[in-house]
Amino acid sequence: MSETEDVNASTIVREARPEPRSAPAEPDQDHLLLPLDARTPADLRDRVAHLIGSLREPASGGLGELAAALRRDLADRPVRAAVVAASAGQARERLATLAGTLRDGEAAAADAVNGVFAGRADRRPAIGFIFPGQGSDNGRAGRALTARFQAARDLYRAVPVPAADGPGGLETVQPRIVASSVAGVRVLSELGIEASVAAGHSLGELTALHWAGALGEPDLVALAAAHGRILADACDGRGAMAVVGAARDGVEPLLRDEPVVIAGDNNPVQTVVSGPAEAVARVRRAAAAAGLRAANIPVSDAFHSPKMAPATDRLRAHLEGMRFRPLGRRVVSTVTGDVLAPDTDLRDLLVGQLCSPVLFSGAVRRMGEEVDLLLEVGPGQLLTGHAARICPGVPVVPLVTDGDSVSGLLCAVAAAYVLGAPVRLDRAGGHRLDTGPAPGKAARP
Repeated sequence: MSETEDVNASTIVREARPEPRSAPAEPDQDHLLLPLDARTPADLRDRVAHLIGSLREPASGGLGELAAALRRDLADRPVRAAVVAASAGQARERLATLAGTLRDGEAAAADAVNGVFAGRADRRPAIGFIFPGQGSDNGRAGRALTARFQAARDLYRAVPVPAADGPGGLETVQPRIVASSVAGVRVLSELGIEASVAAGHSLGELTALHWAGALGEPDLVALAAAHGRILADACDGRGAMAVVGAARDGVEPLLRDEPVVIAGDNNPVQTVVSGPAEAVARVRRAAAAAGLRAANIPVSDAFHSPKMAPATDRLRAHLEGMRFRPLGRRVVSTVTGDVLAPDTDLRDLLVGQLCSPVLFSGAVRRMGEEVDLLLEVGPGQLLTGHAARICPGVPVVPLVTDGDSVSGLLCAVAAAYVLGAPVRLDRAGGHRLDTGPAPGKAARP
C-alpha cells in the first residue's frame, strides 16, 4: 500500500484551508516569531502601530534582530500578541491585520493561516494535543524541525526511523508518522509547552499512549512498524472505505441491510464507513440519492471494520511481548470515547481498535470542555479542520512537523504564548536555518 492509503480514514471531503498571503522571505530565512505584550488593549494597539512604522524603514539587523529585540522588551504584561512572518514585508501585512483586530478594544485572535494571534494571559491555559494517523504522511523529510532544534535531531539519531524518501508501505509510513509526532512533542517540551490531555486518531492512539508514559520512543516506533506490517498482511483488496458528509445518525440509515459499518466519526458533518467494496459502493449511491456528499477513500481494504479480524491474533501476539507502563497522563481514547484509566489493559485496547470505529469527534468534544487550545502534533493538518468543527470556540493550530518551514510550530508557540503559557521564547529561535543565532546585538525598535 502507498502512503496515501488512509488507514486512519481521516478525510477525503476536506476543509479547504486557504494559503496565507505572503511576501518574499529574506534569503535562507524561515519564519520568525514577533511577540508583544502590554498592560491594556489600547497600549498594545499603540505598540503595534509603532512597530509597523519601524518596519517601513530598512533595518540593519533584519527580522531576526527585531525578533530578539522584541523578546527582550517583554515584561510579563497580560495583554499579548504575536505574529509569525518570514520577511519584513510579510510582518507589516500581518501586523496590520493584528491592528485591525484590536480596533474594538479587544485582544483576541487565533489565525494560524495568516500567523496572527492575540489574547490575555490571565491564567495558565490548559492545552490538549491531538495526534494524527496514517493519512497525514506525505513522504517528506521535514527538515525544518531538525534544522533548528537539537531535540528533534537527537530523536532521529537515537531511534531508527525509515527514511522519508517518498511513498512506502504501512510498515514504513506508520513509524515515520509517530516519530514525526514525537519530534513535535520533544520540541514543544523544550519550549515549555505541555499538555494536560491528549487524543490520537487511529494510529495516533499509539502516540497518545507514548505521550502518557506507556512506552518509550524506540518501542513506539517499533510497534508502529509492526502494526503497519500486520495490517498490510491482513489486506486482500476486497474491502473499501468511504466518507459521507453527514453526522453518524444521518449515515446509519444508509447501512441497513448492508454489511457495512461506521468506521470513523471525524466531525459533526463527516462520517466514515467501511466494508466489502461492492456494499460500500451501494452505500455511496444511496448517500448521493439522499442528497449527501460521498466519496471513496483510496485505501486497500476495509479498515476499522470486522474485515480486520484476521490481524487481531497477530497483533495480540506481538503485544504480549511488550511491557506497558501505567498511564501517567490523561488520554481520551478514540477507541472507547472515554478517559483511559491508568491501569487500562492496553493490549485489549489496541487489539480492539483494529475492528472498531474511530470516535474522534466525541474524544475532541470532551477535550474541548477543559482546554483553551488544541495543538495538532504531527505531520500534516488533517485533524485541524475536524477539531475546529467539533469545538468552534477552541483555537486549533497544526504544527505540520513534516514541513520545510517552522511556521506551524511558531504559530503553536504564538497561540500558547498569548494565552499565558510559560513559553521559553528565547529557545524558539530568531535565526536562520542551520546557522545558529544571528550575530550581534539588536537595537530596540
